[in-house]
Amino acid sequence: MVWSRTNQLIIAAAERLGGRAEALGERHTDYFVRLVHGERAAIVSKTRSPFLTQVAQSLVNNKHLSRALLARRGIPTVPDLLIDEGDDPRGPAAQAMLARYGRLVVKPNWGNRGVGVTTDVRSLKLLARARARARALDLDEEVVVEPYVAGTNLRIAVIGGRFAAAAEVQRPVLIAGPRVDEQIAALNADPRRGSWTAPSLRSMDQLEPEEDLLAHLRLHGVGLGDALPEGLVLEITGEELEVIDRSEVVHPGWIAIAEQACAWLGVDVGGVDLRGPMAAFMAEPALAAGAACLLEVNVLPGLHLHALPTQGAARPVFEAFVAYCLQLPGAPAPCARVRV
Repeated sequence: MVWSRTNQLIIAAAERLGGRAEALGERHTDYFVRLVHGERAAIVSKTRSPFLTQVAQSLVNNKHLSRALLARRGIPTVPDLLIDEGDDPRGPAAQAMLARYGRLVVKPNWGNRGVGVTTDVRSLKLLARARARARALDLDEEVVVEPYVAGTNLRIAVIGGRFAAAAEVQRPVLIAGPRVDEQIAALNADPRRGSWTAPSLRSMDQLEPEEDLLAHLRLHGVGLGDALPEGLVLEITGEELEVIDRSEVVHPGWIAIAEQACAWLGVDVGGVDLRGPMAAFMAEPALAAGAACLLEVNVLPGLHLHALPTQGAARPVFEAFVAYCLQLPGAPAPCARVRV
């Protein structure tokens, strides 16, 4: 039986806590694991807890609505434009956003793991093409357009409503000069990258351009054997270049924002994605106004980022997850409820 990296880490954490994790049925599925500790038992779906409601999960998966809810509560979120199936992607609203920000990012409103995301959008023509790609991958054919936010990604893990860890996630970037396939080969040569076909406890995954990156490149008129045109910079969303533990340096104000965002959306175990200069996250949020903001909350957080950072201390997030799901002594009580 082959378990994914996440489930390998869950199983090991359960054993360290004196319990065990086991498959549900005779035929292996990686989506569900039963946790057992004495008379306590719980079924988890990777890093989804047994207490997460369908309402909360659906709300969080809708980027536009969840951001609107959080913005009304005073949480600094990235501004966005929702383009529905009947909206013109070259209309006045899109023109105004492009004129104001210059560089845009286009995403499926219900997107996951960076799939269908187009970065460095600088024209209405490319915006319309990016919208068509994202729309085809969205549950309701909805697309969000947002400004490109300079800086890096900060991921804050919240478990049982409480801060558990923080990590700076640097994304790989393709630049003009070398051919795209040469740059990808250089990234994949990093020994810290594992394989999807043989999951291991390595920090990062191999880049597989045929899955989504190739479609991203084609929107810009580039193939794997081509070089990017001068001036084009493509951030590969959903992948990592470095994962640096920042648990000890993030300002308490940003930790509070992450916890509050999860609480308002009814998320008990979440990964909160923030974006901006790392220096902004080491200062009071009020001092970073306009420079840093919340991008989204994830209900299936990649906790391995904190357990297997490429730099810095590993954090016991999987032990915290197992203890919370089993409600072991000292774990916070279940707290998944959307607040209206």
